[in-house]
Amino acid sequence: MKNIAIEQLFLKQLSEEPNDGSVTTDLLKELKEVNKGLTEELENIGKHYSNTSLFLETLFRRSHFDHGRLTLRTKTCNMKKDVVQPQLERYMEQFENSGITVDDRLSGIPDEEVISVVDIGLIAQVYANFFSNALKYTEEVVMHWGEKRKYMSYGHEVIRDFFGSGRDGIKYNVFTTGRHIPPEERSKIFEEGYRGSNKTVMPGTGHGLTFVKNAVEIHGGIVGYEATPYGNNFYFIIPRSDEPG
Repeated sequence: MKNIAIEQLFLKQLSEEPNDGSVTTDLLKELKEVNKGLTEELENIGKHYSNTSLFLETLFRRSHFDHGRLTLRTKTCNMKKDVVQPQLERYMEQFENSGITVDDRLSGIPDEEVISVVDIGLIAQVYANFFSNALKYTEEVVMHWGEKRKYMSYGHEVIRDFFGSGRDGIKYNVFTTGRHIPPEERSKIFEEGYRGSNKTVMPGTGHGLTFVKNAVEIHGGIVGYEATPYGNNFYFIIPRSDEPG
């Protein structure tokens, strides 16, 4: 607010200055840049606060401790706006610094709004875990036409009658380029405390994917992994119905 007041004073001085006003103009330009930076930083702090508050409320919810397990607080939400996008924004700068392109051209979620009934805090943490792993494990690959690519993609698809007749599922995907997880490890990656063969070079506790599994299963869904031509796809499938389970 102090900077804004000074900026307004400079504007007033500029209009009254008898000479060419070059000094005032330079100071005003610099001050505007400072104010722009402060505004952007305030926005970042606000986003960080919102995410931190959401995760703290979710992970330390009293009902979790009262019941001895994760509990749901579901509400209708826009999956892109309320869940995916805030987590993507948290990691975007780190993706860019690591040379990871976020390529969503083949995914449905950026162009299509999906309304679901979920516990926003828990599903947001699911995406946070997936994006965190993407940051660690995404590797450059050579596409079949010879181009080198290093990217992460996300999206969704509807699977008809996945949970039984008339009960569709929505499959949410997070794909990364890189080497496949060895076949002998794929059935264990969601187990508590399990670390893959790359554990000596990558930080982690082995609890993140177990949390993902638990959070998705109490929504009545399943988690999974699949190797694809250029990398690895982690996914979860939850009921499309208005209520989970």
